[in-house]
Amino acid sequence: WYQRRVRAEDNLLIMSTDKIEQSAMPVSCAWYPPINKEHFLLIANSEYKYKLLNATTKRCRKTLMGPTLGSHVQKIVNLNRGDKHYIAFITEDKIGMTLLPLDGNPHNTTALLGHCDGATNLVSCPQSRFLFTAGGKVCRMWEVNPDVLHGTAALGGSGLDPFYQLLEGGKGGPLAREMEEYFYYAQMRSQSVATTEHRKVGKYVTLDEVPNIMRALGFYPSELEVQDMINEVKFSQYVETGKTVTEIDLATLIKLYCNHRPVFGLPLYKVYDAFHTLAGADGNAQIDRGLLLSLLQNRGEHISEPELAEYLASLLDLYGSATNTEDKMAAVEPSKVGETLEAILPEVLDADLFTEHILGFVPATVE
Repeated sequence: WYQRRVRAEDNLLIMSTDKIEQSAMPVSCAWYPPINKEHFLLIANSEYKYKLLNATTKRCRKTLMGPTLGSHVQKIVNLNRGDKHYIAFITEDKIGMTLLPLDGNPHNTTALLGHCDGATNLVSCPQSRFLFTAGGKVCRMWEVNPDVLHGTAALGGSGLDPFYQLLEGGKGGPLAREMEEYFYYAQMRSQSVATTEHRKVGKYVTLDEVPNIMRALGFYPSELEVQDMINEVKFSQYVETGKTVTEIDLATLIKLYCNHRPVFGLPLYKVYDAFHTLAGADGNAQIDRGLLLSLLQNRGEHISEPELAEYLASLLDLYGSATNTEDKMAAVEPSKVGETLEAILPEVLDADLFTEHILGFVPATVE
């Protein structure tokens, strides 16, 4: 995000810069309509996500799933029709609209093919009655009909129904059941698993348990993503009430999971590409064990040496079925974890060894 100032000689000077993405690329920006007490900037990124940033602090306040229409959003513009607010957007070849406020519901979006040769620009008339798109050698004028969008949204269901549809198997599927089981297990975990006292099972879990539930579901967020998720819930009512939220219910957890998890998961080729980048440009695709461990600790989000040793020990199953600190220490003495890892890990690693034997991914042919 860049803040600029125009000088008398028409030169643009960058006044300040703020890093707003960790891995994605911001592709479009617009002011979020004043439908909240808090003022937001709306960012669309290359990972099919919308992000709401506080207009003052530039901190991420909400992450929402964007349109998944073959390519990510290329540009967004605001549309206002009376007291109704919408976002118009273009992807690589489509034009569409989304109903506000944004919540990640895919049925609040409708789109159609706009330019077979690719859409390059989108603007709206001042009254939001017409949209104009350009692509290839063609410029098209579109009439805005919000009734179609409202009809699509109504057919998609209300409440949690649209979000259950985003889960593999739907509302009664295995993923939905796992989420519910982990949700209630997290309540037990926060009250100590080993206790024999009567446990209280309620409608909420503490925010501290959110990262654990996400990881149990197969979504492994970075520390920045964890902080964004927790802050999203923690400050969700702060502007209205002046108080922070410390707990989360199951419905909010499901929406949080659907909006924050990667749209298409983690393709195996990205792991290979990352490993080749770390290995260097010599085409050997092999890396020294010590260099790899050093890069994992010092590049990107910092990982301390004890943390890295614990993560690798868990991946290599050195702890067996141990889950708590005491059992892990009984399985492998902390002072000997490093020596054990050196004995197991070869001095030189390649992408196949790293993905199959350390990360535990199933073997696959990578072109």
